Amino acid sequence: MTLCNDQMNQILLRRQSDDICPRESSLPVWDIKWPGILARYRRHRKESVAACRRELLSSLLSSQDPVFLIHEPPRDYGVPGEWQAASEATWLVPANFNVDQPAAQSWLSMGNWTFYTAQNPAERDWPDPSSALALLVWMKTNSVKALIDSFHDDVSWVVAFETDDPRVKLRRLLIEAIEAEADYKDTNPPS
Repeated sequence: MTLCNDQMNQILLRRQSDDICPRESSLPVWDIKWPGILARYRRHRKESVAACRRELLSSLLSSQDPVFLIHEPPRDYGVPGEWQAASEATWLVPANFNVDQPAAQSWLSMGNWTFYTAQNPAERDWPDPSSALALLVWMKTNSVKALIDSFHDDVSWVVAFETDDPRVKLRRLLIEAIEAEADYKDTNPPS
């Protein structure tokens, strides 16, 4: 586990609650959501979620690996920084990116974004985020070490980081075998 992943794991374990919880106890995929409008101790819970989000994003952005962002073009929203296009709707996050800058806050509050760490931009064949295992297989396939995915209007986040769980390796091998068989059938049609 990298330093960034270890820090993110420690943050999540320390802040674990009804609003910050692992999807499955043995997989490093967490759901973070705002408490409901009638939730007990709502104000305190919202403050805890906001602090957790801030810590997680700071940890990910301070990663030694390149950080990428899938989102709307930053220049269209006046977000300062030397943003470099990395692939379709994907940007290399500048080292001096300031999430507290007002334009950045407004831009990120729209949701529908994903920050992730990897050596190269990931392929866009984004998995079903409701499946922890599918998400981890996608991360492994694309060499993504950690990610934070924000839902529409930034109402909830999915946080995941790399793992050596054997189920992820097995599922990836199965997917590769299925893809290899499909490729073979495409190049060798029955006669």
